[in-house]
Amino acid sequence: MIIWRGRGYLVAIIAFGCLLISESLTRFFYHDKTYYQQHGWPKLAAFLLAAGLVWRLSRREGQDSIGVQPLTRKTLLREQDSLFFVPVKYWPRVLCVLAFVFYFVRSPD
Repeated sequence: MIIWRGRGYLVAIIAFGCLLISESLTRFFYHDKTYYQQHGWPKLAAFLLAAGLVWRLSRREGQDSIGVQPLTRKTLLREQDSLFFVPVKYWPRVLCVLAFVFYFVRSPD
């Protein structure tokens, strides 16, 4: 069961899409159907790409700037959005941790 609030489901879609694209590209370039399962770097790259995308979609323009009237724009992922009760602003960090976990955890042969 996937639990989300607002547009939090987009985090799952982005992560799944990045993993799917990573597997497809490794199959295409290495001509091996088991390369993705045997090596950790494609999953590492996919999770880091997903973390970057989620971070970029949830970051406001001018959020880090100092000034009298900071520039703001609406973001696709808002502060009240969450996935599995975790707010979207923490998901880039979670995805980075998952990237290194899946890099070191290999599937048994």
